[in-house]
Amino acid sequence: MQRSFMIIVLLFLSLASVRAIQQNYTVDDTSPDIIYTDPQAIFQCSNATTACPDGLKDGLFNESVTFTTGNISFSFTGTAFYVSLDLIGACSITLDGTEITTLNVTLGDVLAAAASGEQPGFSVSKSDMADGPHTLLVAPFPTTDATATIIGFDQVIYTATLPDKKSHVGAIVGGVIGGVVLTIGVLFAAMFARRRKLILRRNQRKSAVLRVLSTASARPDYKTGANADARADYKAGADDGTV
Repeated sequence: MQRSFMIIVLLFLSLASVRAIQQNYTVDDTSPDIIYTDPQAIFQCSNATTACPDGLKDGLFNESVTFTTGNISFSFTGTAFYVSLDLIGACSITLDGTEITTLNVTLGDVLAAAASGEQPGFSVSKSDMADGPHTLLVAPFPTTDATATIIGFDQVIYTATLPDKKSHVGAIVGGVIGGVVLTIGVLFAAMFARRRKLILRRNQRKSAVLRVLSTASARPDYKTGANADARADYKAGADDGTV
């Protein structure tokens, strides 16, 4: 019984150890999942293009970046994201319609950073999000002069829960509960059969003892009664010398 109890405890502990697995996915600027609202106002700088300035692709994911003056949106299902971009001008970054932050960079800031050897660029991230569908939007602010905001989109990384691991939890719970119920049922059935067998053997031994006692009480007692007197007389006659 103690061993069976330990098996049940181990089953529940194995169930408690089941955890959803988190996985990071990287989406490049050239992915069709990245939506540019103004396809006419984009320029992709990668190894496939020859008009990119020297050093512009250094440190970028897949050595590729897409410049645009319009909105950039990306829809995903997950719990966190990390976006990397370049910027000249001002833009806002929103998630599901809620503004996360705003960025503002002038051309002078970019030139100063390049002169000092710093790698220009920004990264914005957010975690501890509800596990579900989300929409990330990078939108340029309207400028007061004729210079438009230019956004250089590099990559976005988002964290998602693997759907196949999550969908197996219900099956695991049902299997463990079913196994526990079956184990308990088998244990009770075995205990009942063993107890019934012991009672049957006890009754058989009791019946055998009663039969022996009843048989012994039914035998005649040859040491008493008329037969004993006859044997005594016969012995006495023989001693007297009579036949």
